[in-house]
Amino acid sequence: MSSIPSIVVFTDVGVKDIDDEILLQYLLENKKELELHIVFMGSDGVSPKEALKEWFKYKEHILSKYTIEEQLDLCKNISYHTIENFKNITFSFDYALQIAPMSGYNGANIDVKEKYVFAGDYITPEGSRPSFNRVGAEEILDRFHEEGKLVDISSAHMAKMRFNQELVCKFTGPFRDSIVFTAFMLAFGRMDPKHPANKFAEGLVNPHVGRGANYNSVVKMKEVLDIHSDSEEGSVSGAATKYFRDLEENGINSGTHEDSIKSLTVMNMILQGISDKSCKGSGMEKVNIFQSGEVYTSNFTVNSIPELLKPSWELFKANADKLYESFNPVYDLFAGYVLIGLIDDECRKVDSVEVFLKNVCLEF
Repeated sequence: MSSIPSIVVFTDVGVKDIDDEILLQYLLENKKELELHIVFMGSDGVSPKEALKEWFKYKEHILSKYTIEEQLDLCKNISYHTIENFKNITFSFDYALQIAPMSGYNGANIDVKEKYVFAGDYITPEGSRPSFNRVGAEEILDRFHEEGKLVDISSAHMAKMRFNQELVCKFTGPFRDSIVFTAFMLAFGRMDPKHPANKFAEGLVNPHVGRGANYNSVVKMKEVLDIHSDSEEGSVSGAATKYFRDLEENGINSGTHEDSIKSLTVMNMILQGISDKSCKGSGMEKVNIFQSGEVYTSNFTVNSIPELLKPSWELFKANADKLYESFNPVYDLFAGYVLIGLIDDECRKVDSVEVFLKNVCLEF
């Protein structure tokens, strides 16, 4: 291996969460000198070119913190590629990191000398759904597994990795703005029942079916904001029932929907309670945010927040510094942390949240 480790990162920057961008800042500003090749795969309706363009606003923010000389030094070992261009060139790397679905890309043009790190389960645990990043990645994962180079990371373990205050402070400008808005959107908006990955929708709201990432975030919000909802259950449970009926119409029939409707109703009650508190705090009349009979889906942007949710958004923003435990898990940052450990022959893939947070904050 060369003195500076070379790493290729397959990323889906630009999708609804901010996880890939967080990981890339960690790698760019890492205290360990790295040669990085960032490959934009595109995903969820975002093309690779659009993803690359989206990343540039985050990259510009990182560079703004440095002098011209420092910027040149930081960028000299970084290259950016769309997958269309990348797969036409032959490359050799020390390490690879996959934090995105692969759309059938099989890695025929690359050689990886040391380890291929996969953010997900190579073998799906019994009773679980295949990891999101496994989509279209079977061939490349099989190849590096057969070569004895695959290091996979449990999706359930990555989902435990959340922010603390020190880690939040590492991210400023558009990073922080996106972290806060994403947390709000994924708390108040459900996965669209027609989404290509709708098989994961139930597990987001029911921790007994999946990892309950959205459910856990909403419950944390209840604790921090001291929410006591006195809303009628009718409209919130009706919206929950309608959501699972829509999932069934789109081919998702798990047999556990009755239990999941109860779980989503609990979430909706908390969200309505947050709305009530936000309206009261701003001197407004309370509104039934589920008056349409449906839940919200996570298809809105910071500029198109539904009118009925705007008071809740203002309350969320005002309390963002206290709500860090309800921010989305830092799945991909943990995967990058595991990769950096491997460079030093250190196995970190089962590190606890506490150990991860302590170490990762010292490394960039």
